[in-house]
Amino acid sequence: MGRRLIAAAVLLVIGGVALAYGFTQLMTPETGWQTIEANTAQGPSCGDELVFRYELGADGASPGTENRAVSALYSDACRTLYQLFHATEGFEGVTNLRELSLHPNETLTVDATLYGALEAVQRHGDRTIYLGPVYDRYNGLFSCQDDAQRWEFDPRLNPDVAREYETLAAYARNPESIDLRLLGNNQVCLHVSEDYLAFAQREGVEWFLDFGWLKNAFVVDALAELLIENGFTHGVLSSYDGFQRNLDSRETDYGLNVLDYGDGALYPAAVLSYRGPRSMVCLRDFAVEELDWQRICRLESGEARTAYLSPEDGLCRSAVRSLIGYSERVGCGEIALGLAPVYVAEELEPGALDGLAREGIQSIYCRDRVIYATEPGVNLTNLYEGGGVRYTLARN
Repeated sequence: MGRRLIAAAVLLVIGGVALAYGFTQLMTPETGWQTIEANTAQGPSCGDELVFRYELGADGASPGTENRAVSALYSDACRTLYQLFHATEGFEGVTNLRELSLHPNETLTVDATLYGALEAVQRHGDRTIYLGPVYDRYNGLFSCQDDAQRWEFDPRLNPDVAREYETLAAYARNPESIDLRLLGNNQVCLHVSEDYLAFAQREGVEWFLDFGWLKNAFVVDALAELLIENGFTHGVLSSYDGFQRNLDSRETDYGLNVLDYGDGALYPAAVLSYRGPRSMVCLRDFAVEELDWQRICRLESGEARTAYLSPEDGLCRSAVRSLIGYSERVGCGEIALGLAPVYVAEELEPGALDGLAREGIQSIYCRDRVIYATEPGVNLTNLYEGGGVRYTLARN
């Protein structure tokens, strides 16, 4: 009996050790490419709109140690950025877009990241940030299930809605009605005229500012710069709505899918192959990701409605189905602001893209199964051919 008890105890110890080892192996990330998830235990985060792929242990570091470090940094930053760029929700101790809207004509101090994004918007003369009330209405449009519901929100279906949006856009365009005064040292004053304040109170306008479709461009840039600053460069960070930063300075091959939409179908027109750090922006009027319902809908007629709004009248516009911009010099925010007047238009002006190319922002777009690129010697591979559809490459 004694020997049996000893044997049982030994087996129990062995089993416990094996179980602990197995659990440790299960919880320890492997070396190589992994998806880094943002921890939301301490509050909401912008991480659910992002995908962060990182190569753990690439420099010989412990993958477990590196994973914990990069995950903690990424999670904290995602939570902070979610709060900073939120247009409709306030957070204790955070001066974000919502706080600026709630305190017109008052000087507030904001985080340096938010201040930098506001500076970029102002530098480009972009007024869409003042379309907060219209973005709010478009959010209602995107949540509708059919055209009958969309009639209450769609300015192209409802003339009364069109007039409402045009009035709001007129305020947004006019610096005398609303304008951000950037005073240095991260101090901001949102100037709002008495006329606009009275209109807002009368019409139930709850907030004035919203980055809209530009938001994730600045979120991805802020995350990328933070990761680079802390030495985490073996990764690629992207958002569901088309903003991507490659942090990797090694001679590793990467590819970006050039997508097109036509005749009710999505086509992988080509692959843009490249190496090295790069910022990329893809503006498109068709859904690719599950979350695209938040910013794109398609009417029963097949027409698209998107979040790419024009400050001229509050209507959404897309000059082409998709437009890709990329650069080795500037971030996603600068690319998006440069592409905005070209893409949010009735027709695409190729000459405008040539001007951006001279500033280091290259472009790719598709039209009638032809791929146009501004970069000489651009490396486009895997041109799609099948089912009677064939893509060819031309120079812009």
